[in-house]
Amino acid sequence: MKNCSIFKIIICLGLSFVATSCVVYHPHNVDIPLLQEQGEVELDASLSLSAPLMGAPALNASVSYAPFNHVGVQAAVSLANFPTYYAQGAAGGFLPFGNMVLEGYAGYGYGNTFHEIDKNVAEKTYRVTGHYSLVFGQVNFGWVNLVEGLLDVGFGLKGGVMYPDFGKYQVTGNEESTLLETHTDHHLLLQPQFVIRAGWKQVKLSLNIGAAHLTDWPESNNYFNYERISVGAGVHFEF
Repeated sequence: MKNCSIFKIIICLGLSFVATSCVVYHPHNVDIPLLQEQGEVELDASLSLSAPLMGAPALNASVSYAPFNHVGVQAAVSLANFPTYYAQGAAGGFLPFGNMVLEGYAGYGYGNTFHEIDKNVAEKTYRVTGHYSLVFGQVNFGWVNLVEGLLDVGFGLKGGVMYPDFGKYQVTGNEESTLLETHTDHHLLLQPQFVIRAGWKQVKLSLNIGAAHLTDWPESNNYFNYERISVGAGVHFEF
């Protein structure tokens, strides 16, 4: 009985933490394409979960294309509980060395967030809304068509600057809102990523693992939180 009571306390504390926390950013499950030649097109679709706050699952899609030899472009979008979303575009280059590929991209991303939390007996709700911009560069490397074309393995490192504009509001039952707090400080972002794809040359199942670190983030603020880890699974097409 004592162990059961302790277990209930842990569950309640965990639920209360999630209920009073708001995720405004998570590592986005953007594909590591590893392009090899002009005219190549790669499509990727996945579903990802994040931790430690266990924010809403995200649907992710990206398309990568090589319009010229050694030149690549990419567009990606991530959608969580709408209107929370993120979209980015990037351009850069790639160098194949046999089965090994080295890529470099520079790009811009824009995200929007919307959360409601902490409804209490006074019928007041705390709402966190806002948007952010991300200017970034990314380096990828990996190996494609291993094991007779059945396996791809890739690593990526994204670095950039985030410019957030978040606000915390108190909303009453008649939808009147009062601004309580803002978060507009910019932060440096470091985001490593790993992907493994297995299947056939043109269609593979993928597993994508990413992490994020934002410098000088206010760790004690339960209303402007970000996820540290994201894990996604999906399907990858190559044409």
